[in-house]
Amino acid sequence: MEFRGLKAQYQRYKDEINSAIQKVLVNADFIGGAEVKRLEERLAQYVGVKHCISCANGTDAMSLVMMAWDIKEGDGVFVPDFTFFSTGEVVASRGAT
Repeated sequence: MEFRGLKAQYQRYKDEINSAIQKVLVNADFIGGAEVKRLEERLAQYVGVKHCISCANGTDAMSLVMMAWDIKEGDGVFVPDFTFFSTGEVVASRGAT
């Protein structure tokens, strides 16, 4: 059973997606490159915020949140009981509970 219809979405934006991927590959701009900066600027504008930082994965994103909120050893952090492992892992890696 198809849940999101990703094939149809891809077909609709296929040329734009392939072009963007090709630019990144040709220029080797994987981290902090021009296309990444463009994505972050456009996403920030779209959601109405000043800044946007893209991350490789959810674990990296949650780690940035822990740093931004200055979560440190001894702090208490609530996480869902039914979640991916890294949700608790990033809390523990900061020494919080």
